[in-house]
Amino acid sequence: MKKLIVSNIKLDITDSEEKLPEALAKRKIFCEPEDILIVRKALDARDKDNIHYVYTVALDPAKSGRIRKGSGLSLADIKPYSLPESGSSGVSGRHVVIGSGPAGMFAGLILAKAGYRPLIIERGQPVGQRQKTVEHFWAAGSLDPESNACFGEGGAGTFSDGKLNTGIKDPDGRIRFILETFARFGADRSVTYSNKPHVGSDVLAKVVAGIREEIIKLGGEYLFRTKLTAIIPGKPLTLQLEGEGGSSNIEAESVILATGHSAHDIYHMLSGLGAQMTQKPFAAGFRIEHLQSDINLAQYGERYAGMLPAADYKLSHKSITGKGVYTFCMCPGGYVVDTSTDSEGICINGMSFSARNGRNANSAVIAVVDESDFGSDDIFAGLRYQKAIEKAAREAGGGVIPVQRLSDYLSGKPTPDFGKVLPDIKGSIRAGSVSGIFSDVINASIADGIKAFGQKIKCFDDEDAVLSGVESRTSSPVKILRGDNFESNISGIFPCGEGAGYAGGITSAAADGMKVAEEIIRRYRPC
Repeated sequence: MKKLIVSNIKLDITDSEEKLPEALAKRKIFCEPEDILIVRKALDARDKDNIHYVYTVALDPAKSGRIRKGSGLSLADIKPYSLPESGSSGVSGRHVVIGSGPAGMFAGLILAKAGYRPLIIERGQPVGQRQKTVEHFWAAGSLDPESNACFGEGGAGTFSDGKLNTGIKDPDGRIRFILETFARFGADRSVTYSNKPHVGSDVLAKVVAGIREEIIKLGGEYLFRTKLTAIIPGKPLTLQLEGEGGSSNIEAESVILATGHSAHDIYHMLSGLGAQMTQKPFAAGFRIEHLQSDINLAQYGERYAGMLPAADYKLSHKSITGKGVYTFCMCPGGYVVDTSTDSEGICINGMSFSARNGRNANSAVIAVVDESDFGSDDIFAGLRYQKAIEKAAREAGGGVIPVQRLSDYLSGKPTPDFGKVLPDIKGSIRAGSVSGIFSDVINASIADGIKAFGQKIKCFDDEDAVLSGVESRTSSPVKILRGDNFESNISGIFPCGEGAGYAGGITSAAADGMKVAEEIIRRYRPC
């Protein structure tokens, strides 16, 4: 359906969206408030003396009065998402989804909507129980290796800022469907149009539970605390499972592997089956924390610093070593969180609640790591490197998260105590040194990047900023190859999402899960 797209509508930061009809009327475009579909909202903070919001909206041309030609006006199709037509092949087993992170969750939702009654298998707990387990780990140090901040319903993204922005194209309406689904099940409506949508970890849990309930209502089924231990190829595939009630086998027509970037056992299992995989570069480094008030001042200036939501940033730099260094998963008003999955290493991430009202801002500051760092072109060299730096982080912190003042990191001495920036970390910490986790090349790259970022954001290289380690699970070090039909070289296995190397965030993983589910719908009759 053709819509009139009106862009570059400016509103003062104190104006509500109820002022949009008035702003449109000034451009001789007349409409009722209920006829306005907000497509995009962005904060323009380039001029620190005139910060304002910029909107793009969609209108029904027939209800918008006589339109004069001018800049910022266009006609475009806003295509709603639609399910593909079902195929005709029968099935000899179930359609099974392994993992209930964003890719698995949306693959399951699409299959359920189309009448395919998926079985979703999750090694961890349902999200409500999982939250309690993770909070207990942060408070008491008791780690559950199968249900933690990486494993369990909702995936690793559940304990994050819940960012939904993505750079992937959306000609078929998948992204709109994903955002609308998040809003339907509890996220603020603004996620459907904000240029930097975020949900917050507190709200994400409610959304994830709501989507699960919808899948079950549509005929889907969940098995929690159930781990895939083996796949026996054939038609149908035989899946060997280990659950709280013991071992069992099920037959599957198709298996969507949406296991996330931390399920290393799945990579080794697939290797034993002869699945085609490749090594993949990723990035690793530290979390850096600043006072959120300092970031607000640097990004907004004195006039607006106390008037706007917690400021964010996104920075990149080509370091003196030639390595790319960049910030990743920036969490305004958030917390650094322990996301370890075993007792041998320490890995961390960032998390924000929906209000983003914590005292510190944090972000990963990471360098690209590849074969030159792994020391081998073996498929699993990146996995071994990841495990090695996580073990080094555990040793540096004496079994807990190591934290170091930036000035001490740059001067090469351990931190005895902190300055104005006090670490805001979910999990146990110890002041000391993070320098020994990485090679001299990685340390030099990150140090040079931080100094460069200090030229862009005044407080970034503040001596009292704190670093914690190690940020190692930015993406998968392995890519599971698949053909144009989304299937691996092993018939019936469909790798998808971050763990397979085809996504880089909540929304892109969800969209990839949808694509794989659509392929299965095109092949088979509904159950």
